[in-house]
Amino acid sequence: MHMGIKILSISTVFSSVPFIYYMNWFQGDFTLTAHVAPAVVLVGQAMTLSCHLIGKVPANIQVHWYKLERNKNTTLYFYNSTEKGTELGWAGDRHRIKGRYGNGVIMVKLLPVQVEDSGRYVCAVTSNGVYKEDIVQVTVPGFGSAPRLTIEHQQNNSITLRCTSQGWYPKPEVRWTDSTGHKITAMAETRIQKDVTDLYQIHSTLRVADTASDTISCTIRNPLLKRHHKKVIAISGFFDVEAEHGIITAVTGENAILPCRLITKHLPPSMELQWRKVGPGKNKTIYLYLYDAISPLVNSYPQDDKCSMSYLSPNGVNSREWLRKKYEKKAEVFKGKEFGKGNISLKLNNIHVEDKGKYVCSATANSFHREIITEVLVIGKKGLELEKADLSNSIILSPQEPAQACPFSTAHFIALSIIVLKPPNNGISTSSIG
Repeated sequence: MHMGIKILSISTVFSSVPFIYYMNWFQGDFTLTAHVAPAVVLVGQAMTLSCHLIGKVPANIQVHWYKLERNKNTTLYFYNSTEKGTELGWAGDRHRIKGRYGNGVIMVKLLPVQVEDSGRYVCAVTSNGVYKEDIVQVTVPGFGSAPRLTIEHQQNNSITLRCTSQGWYPKPEVRWTDSTGHKITAMAETRIQKDVTDLYQIHSTLRVADTASDTISCTIRNPLLKRHHKKVIAISGFFDVEAEHGIITAVTGENAILPCRLITKHLPPSMELQWRKVGPGKNKTIYLYLYDAISPLVNSYPQDDKCSMSYLSPNGVNSREWLRKKYEKKAEVFKGKEFGKGNISLKLNNIHVEDKGKYVCSATANSFHREIITEVLVIGKKGLELEKADLSNSIILSPQEPAQACPFSTAHFIALSIIVLKPPNNGISTSSIG
C-alpha cells in the first residue's frame, strides 16, 4: 500500500498542476518562504514542513507552526527567543511530530504521515510588533494495494469473480474489462467504504459466462494521482472435479477404485492435482502432481516421508509427481489414455481395515480450488454376501488397471503429456506439461 502527499493548487478547480501557494506580509527586514518535502511521501515515512526567514533575522523572535482547524488551531511547534529559547511541540501527538528552530529556519517533521494530516499549515513569525506568515495546504492521497482477483465459484456455466483492495484515498474508481478491452463494470456489484483510518476499501464481484472471455481484468484508479493498479485473471481454463460415487465399499484383501475426474474445456497453464486422506487428527497427502507449462519446477513436492529421489521421474522440467513412500505399493493413479481423458482416479491395492476413511481428490489453479470427498467403507469377505443388497450406490472393484505409481518409469511420464488439451487461441501457452 502506498500513500502520498500532494501540494494542491490555489485554484484547483481550474488546474490540476500541483504547487505551493503562499502569502507574505512585506514588512520589516525579512520575508518568509514555506516548503513541504518531499512533494510525495509514502505513508509511514516522514514529511518535513520548513519555513525559511530571508533577510535580516531579528534577535527577539517568536516562531510558530500550526495547523488551521475549524474550531481551534493546533500547534505543531512554537519557539520564543525571549524566554530562554522556549520550545513547545504538539502535546497531543508529541511522539509523531518534532520541531526545531535555528539559523533562520523553522522545521517540523511528521512521522508517520496519515490521511488526517491533510489541511492548511501556517508558519508565523512575530518580532518587535511585526507579524509575517506563509501558508501551505496539503492533501494526502492514498495509492492502495494491488487488487486481489479470485474466482469464487461456478454455477450453471457461469463464474463469479471477486476483486478486493484497500488503502485508497480519495474514493477510487473501479473498472472491469474483458480480453478485448470492453468495459463490463455495469455488470458488477461494487462496495467502497472507509476503514478506521479514513482509507477506502474495495469489494467488487462480477458474474460472467465461463465462455464470455479468455481473461477478465479488474482495475482500481486513484483519480487525484491519475495512477492505477490492474489485475488480470484467465477464466478460459476453468475446471471442476466430479465422481460417480461418494461412498465406496471395499472388501479386505481386494482392490478398490476411488473415482475422480477432471472436467475442463481448456487446461490451465499450471495446476496441482492431489489425493489425500483426511479425518480427526489425520490429513496426509498420498499423491501429488504439479505442472507449469511456463516455469520449470524444482523440488516442488512435500519434503517429509517422500519417495526416494530415484522414484521421482520428472516429465521434463515442467512437472513433478510425488507419492508418499508408505503408499508406494498401496496406491496407484491412472495414467496413459485414462489420465489424458481427465481420469485421475486412485486405486488402493490389498484393502485393509485401516484403509477405511475419507479421501479427498482436489485440483488447484489460478487461485481456484475444487475438491470432492469419497468415503471408503471396509468389510470382510465373509460379510460380502450380506452387504450386496445395500451396495446399489457403491462400487467394489473395477477391471480397469492403472499403471504403476511409485517407483515411476520414464514411459509413464511420457503418457502424461496426453492430458494437455488443444488450447484456444488466447495467447496462454498450454502446449505440453511434459
